[in-house]
Amino acid sequence: MRVFASVCSVSSLDRSTPDLAAAHEHARPIVTWLLEEERLRAARTARLLDHMVQKLRAAGIPLDRVSLHIQQLHPQLAARSFAWDYETGHSVEVGYQHSVRNTDSYLASPVRIIYEGGRALRRRLEDPTCARDYPVLEELGARGFTDYVIAALPFSGEVTNAISIATCRPGGFSDLDLAILDEVHGAFAAVLELQQVRRTARDLLSTYVGRDTGERIFNGLIRRGEGERIHAVLWYCDLRGFTELSQNEPLEDIITLLNDYFDAAAQAVERHEGEILKFIGDAILAIFPCRADDVRQCRITDAAVAAAENAVANVASLSQQRTHDGRPPVRCAVAIHIGEVMYGNVGSADRLDFTVIGPAVNMVTRMEKVCAMLDLPIVVSGDVARIASRPFRAIGRHALKGIAQPQELFVPDRSQSGGSGTPDNGSAGR
Repeated sequence: MRVFASVCSVSSLDRSTPDLAAAHEHARPIVTWLLEEERLRAARTARLLDHMVQKLRAAGIPLDRVSLHIQQLHPQLAARSFAWDYETGHSVEVGYQHSVRNTDSYLASPVRIIYEGGRALRRRLEDPTCARDYPVLEELGARGFTDYVIAALPFSGEVTNAISIATCRPGGFSDLDLAILDEVHGAFAAVLELQQVRRTARDLLSTYVGRDTGERIFNGLIRRGEGERIHAVLWYCDLRGFTELSQNEPLEDIITLLNDYFDAAAQAVERHEGEILKFIGDAILAIFPCRADDVRQCRITDAAVAAAENAVANVASLSQQRTHDGRPPVRCAVAIHIGEVMYGNVGSADRLDFTVIGPAVNMVTRMEKVCAMLDLPIVVSGDVARIASRPFRAIGRHALKGIAQPQELFVPDRSQSGGSGTPDNGSAGR
């Protein structure tokens, strides 16, 4: 497919027919590098683009700006763009949320034309009669660029992405320049797609099973029964009164509530470097891994407690907004325990779950019932109270279903500590 050479005729200037044999000779070492070296590297797209531009410039193509616009299979992002510019000498990545498709900047962009199946577009910016019919062209013209081309960069499955090139060289790109780009276009698209498939797999695994768990699965921990014993702080959060709410509210409102609640709690966990393992109905199971002999165990335990306070505060803030909007209030409760668990694959032969299993998991889920029984927002086990640096107040021994002995439980002692129960503003993060 000759996507770049197809725009040669757009110019009103006479151009000689490119020497395709010469283009092939210039492109051959770049194609070999792409297919025999770069294809085998698990490199990031920005690095691939940097090296690609370096090799094309070394081959004599006057690239001063190159951008990739790649559509994404991602729950938050519609696309990612990678822009290389001669002023910085390296690529910059930008992610665009799904809402970008409704913005004026996207609707007035040549990228949209390519995404929607339009033909390659060329604008000779040094020509006074050249149409500058997109805002980006005015910007590039003001910076001294002389030639701009944008074309499709197709992937398998009828997914169309875009690549744009621009130069400041007087006279713009030659037909030979564009012919060389056509020669390397297919190999570059193939390697780029392979990288994007890897990234998509990681993104989706992280979205559905968590960052660390997703990496373990991606790196080959996939057989039933495979796993490892880890020491971790276990964090279990439940939405109070959800059963009654779900019976009295429209289904669409319940889905919105769950998403808002999960956001509120997840922000707190992620802010304090925990990892959500799964959503179980209206409950959240998260872990904060640490070794039993780790000197950081106290800090990690403190972080889990702080995450609980943040989650409770975030949900309280959500509840205030719901009350203001005339909707029922909501509350949550968090139980925290620490112990050894098996972290790995369980399930049937062809349907696995990567999760944590063990008595410590049973313990923390049973502790949460005490929160409901005593109307407490946070309850921690004796092990957590002994390890954490902050003060706690004992609330007595409690019989827990399936646990042989009554367990002494504790709550944060706010009379001796200011706590950290302030809501996250949505921008907090690691």
